[in-house]
Amino acid sequence: MIRELLVAVLLAASTVARAADDDPPLDTSPLPGASDGEEGADDEDGETEDPLRRHRTEFDVLLDRTIGTASRPSAFNWRRTAFQVAGTGSFLAELNNFNSGRVGVLGRLPTGGTILELGVNYVFVGDTPSSRQLALTPYRQPGRPRRLEIDVNLGIPLAEGVVTTSPKFFPALQLVFNGYASLRYSLYPQGFRGLRFRRALTALAVPSLRDDELENLDDIRLDAMQVDRGRYALLLGFGNDIYFRQGLFLSPRVMFAVPLLAPATNTDLLFWTDFSLAVGVAF
Repeated sequence: MIRELLVAVLLAASTVARAADDDPPLDTSPLPGASDGEEGADDEDGETEDPLRRHRTEFDVLLDRTIGTASRPSAFNWRRTAFQVAGTGSFLAELNNFNSGRVGVLGRLPTGGTILELGVNYVFVGDTPSSRQLALTPYRQPGRPRRLEIDVNLGIPLAEGVVTTSPKFFPALQLVFNGYASLRYSLYPQGFRGLRFRRALTALAVPSLRDDELENLDDIRLDAMQVDRGRYALLLGFGNDIYFRQGLFLSPRVMFAVPLLAPATNTDLLFWTDFSLAVGVAF
């Protein structure tokens, strides 16, 4: 009886032992929530400790640096120049049969966002086949004989930037598109011949030529010309300043006469155009 009980206890113990061996091992992996938090912490630590982080730059910053590097050798800051001087040449289209051209010098002074100009020009006037034929008739056209002209100009930049040129082997240029306003004074030294100093001095301020001045100018006028009385003229126009890196510049422009002063100057040349080109250097 005792033997049978011992056998039964041993069988039960062996059964329990085999059952314990067949159970799966306990899962010791971290909970899902805990795992995500630890991974996020690891990522944050990785970003903070990334050795390449200090070498990374945003695309906008890289683009600005690239543009600045490319344009710096070709851009010209004309506002920081102290003075500019140029030689000028222009063609006057005065809506008559005479040929008029100008040559002179131009001084330019940048003042912040604008540019002031003072120019002195000699104007030469010549006949054409049409004016020679007109001289054979009793008709005359309003015109202005050879003279000196003094210009006081104000230029206002309207647009500017670095531009590329064609052909491609030309360097990039600084281009400034300006609007201009000009007051032009016509000086006829021959008109003061024989006048007293006081009368000649007061004539400078009179907006139109006097009769004694017209008589003196009769010797130098062209045969088909009726001397225009206007002494002052107001012009408006636009043009480009093309700056090279070394400070050289070209300034083509077109100016249009505006007859606002016509009632005071008694001019017959109401509408005319001036096409000019200045070539100079900025210091």
